[in-house]
Amino acid sequence: MAALRQLGVTRLPVEPLSAFWPPRGPVWDGLATAGTEHLILVEAKANIPEAASPSSKASPDSLKIIRRSLRLVQQAIAPKSEHDWSGVFYQYANRLAHLYLLREINGFPAELVFVYFINAVDVGGPATGTEWNAVTALTHAALGIGRHPMLQHVHHVVVDVNDLRDAV
Repeated sequence: MAALRQLGVTRLPVEPLSAFWPPRGPVWDGLATAGTEHLILVEAKANIPEAASPSSKASPDSLKIIRRSLRLVQQAIAPKSEHDWSGVFYQYANRLAHLYLLREINGFPAELVFVYFINAVDVGGPATGTEWNAVTALTHAALGIGRHPMLQHVHHVVVDVNDLRDAV
């Protein structure tokens, strides 16, 4: 809830975060609001191995809560998927789960933004947005994600670090 309080959310009216996720939840790369209530959750990646995150390292009790919540979201947005969302691509899945908790369960207007950096040569990052598009397509295929209305609130943005250097 500390991250949500940063966004002005003091409680979740339908399902509290404590029932959905263990206490040490995700560490977001960015949080913002648009207007007075629109929540923006940001996850950023600079290299492809980051995107293929390993499985959850949670304790057995926490993993039970995580798996239950991931299955709930999986049944809603990827009902034909047989992939264990707490395995490979776990971080992507848990970010979707938190968006689902906010938007679909609790009715908050929220957006999830994945920021993918290109030309981050210091960390071996990809050189083109096409590479990140392929990673996203692979992630969706592996997780069994097809079409779901919530996915229109998931955004993939490519930022060229060379443009950032030029702006300084």
